[in-house]
Amino acid sequence: MKSKIIVSMLVFALIGLVQFETRSQSNNQKAKTKDSISVSLDISKRQGLIYVSHIVLDYVSVLDPESNHLIGKIKAGNGTCCVELSSDNGYIANYKSNDITVFDKKTSKLITSVPAGDHPTHLVLTADSRYLLIGHESNDGLWFLDTRTNQITKKLPDGTGILCRYEKGGKIYQSQIFIPYVFVIDPETQTIVKRINVGGRPLDLAFTPDQKYICVANYDLNELEKIDTETDSVVARIPNVNNARGIAITLDSKFAFVTNATSSTVTVVDLGSESVVKVLPVGTTPTSVAFRKDGKYAYVSCQGNASIFVIDTQTQEIVKSIAVGSNPIDVQVK
Repeated sequence: MKSKIIVSMLVFALIGLVQFETRSQSNNQKAKTKDSISVSLDISKRQGLIYVSHIVLDYVSVLDPESNHLIGKIKAGNGTCCVELSSDNGYIANYKSNDITVFDKKTSKLITSVPAGDHPTHLVLTADSRYLLIGHESNDGLWFLDTRTNQITKKLPDGTGILCRYEKGGKIYQSQIFIPYVFVIDPETQTIVKRINVGGRPLDLAFTPDQKYICVANYDLNELEKIDTETDSVVARIPNVNNARGIAITLDSKFAFVTNATSSTVTVVDLGSESVVKVLPVGTTPTSVAFRKDGKYAYVSCQGNASIFVIDTQTQEIVKSIAVGSNPIDVQVK
């Protein structure tokens, strides 16, 4: 019974995995016919590329931020969820094949595949890139991979959600999608040092660029929480952000863009006045959002449309939709 409950929660958390499975199989065949998988893409010297993970496919799409066109695909395991990059290597979490793909950034070729427990979904490197933290959407908690040996060296029983590194102090924050907490993790001791009770279901989190605050997208409470990173305490709650799923904050720290998973919209929140200023219609089941390096555009992965919607951050209007492979669950700019 417990396993059945966990499975149902996982499907809900990833939003749309079952709903779009049939459609994705058809789209997957079309995508493979149209675009061959790149095995020689060199991303080692490219900054600000757009990486799109697909929860039902075995590759990550790579888009050019200037042309907004697909420039290649990185082969991975089954059910890609998240990308992380060190100076030399790349790492991809694979939800369905339960492993981590380690690849060479110069060639995009596989170095190794590391078994990583049940449904690994979120990754972050420590500041020195010594360890890769692996978050799961299962009972497997938080794992640590030594990047020198590509071996799992520690497993914590807790930790199920998106990971975010605090650059100033090195600590790592993790939203907990099954329980109402944000964890603070010390990567030196590899321990959870604090559990911040935010209530509801915190699905995503993002720092303000000055890293004074971390903002949390809370699905169940339909709000954002602002956490002071010095005190690790909730200092504000911003209401009327319905079904908050993914979040990113503009480079000037003025606005948060939040995907609304069930209403096919993006909510724009003024962090100064702590109020909603706009709600934008986008594609079906928007999950993740990320900004271009210069902050000019926001990219929204719309899982139900197999597309990335592009928002001009100045006008706060949709300017383009980019067709990608089916079920784009996550979009990252690195």
